[in-house]
Amino acid sequence: MADEDQYLLGHGPVEWSRLTEQHALWGPRLLDDLRRAGVGLGSRVLEVGCGAADLLCDLVALTGRAEGLEQDPAAVRTARQRLGERAEVRQGDLMQDELGGPFDAVVARWVLSFLPQPSEAVRRMATALTPGGVLVIHDYNHDALGVWPRHPDIDGAIEAFRAAYRARGGDLWIAARLPAMLAQAGLQVEAVTPHAAAGPPGGDVWRWVERFLLEHLHTVIEGGQLSAAQADAFRAAWQQRREQPGTVLFSPLQVTVVGRLPQAPASRAVAR
Repeated sequence: MADEDQYLLGHGPVEWSRLTEQHALWGPRLLDDLRRAGVGLGSRVLEVGCGAADLLCDLVALTGRAEGLEQDPAAVRTARQRLGERAEVRQGDLMQDELGGPFDAVVARWVLSFLPQPSEAVRRMATALTPGGVLVIHDYNHDALGVWPRHPDIDGAIEAFRAAYRARGGDLWIAARLPAMLAQAGLQVEAVTPHAAAGPPGGDVWRWVERFLLEHLHTVIEGGQLSAAQADAFRAAWQQRREQPGTVLFSPLQVTVVGRLPQAPASRAVAR
């Protein structure tokens, strides 16, 4: 992302609050995936797109020390205040700046779905790995997202957000494409792990999706993906389903893809 305005969802305390709740819901699953990939105490880890450091704090607890790369200067300041000397947080752009390293693990969560050139991003992150290191990407396969009983005005708002991602070159089904991208970058794909959740109105899963849709509804109105009248119809339908007994919301799939950089082949002595 060449400039911060390309981040569809914006920056600031309200968005950081939403992301903190999002991390509380999905973070433990990603941390389990990282442990299974061998990331632990002493691992040198870089999180790309670390934001205000919700995951980075957990990575520090898991490894002892971690590094973060973040584009938004306000988020960088907040992350540094939270972590102090326990982590190095650098302001930089994944697509333009040096990533440093080599690292035992590079982690990117909800980053590639925004990027017009995700395969180049994968290649850049792969080059920052030490032999035997892992690239761990957690992102969307947007299938399954929806409220049951279905409502066309809710479905229409969800489609508007998908169109807004596409308009900026993003892809909410990026997880399905990642194994091929990692293989092309020279990594051995070790795991593709889907995570899903569901729940009734008022629960953690409902609140996660509700905050995303309602707090960013202005984005798709301003972007022309949804009219003001359609937005009003969505709000009414959402409230209707919220109050209807038996309503359930299914989350989009969250997928963790792990690719490992092969170890350099052992050198062999030449007989003389």
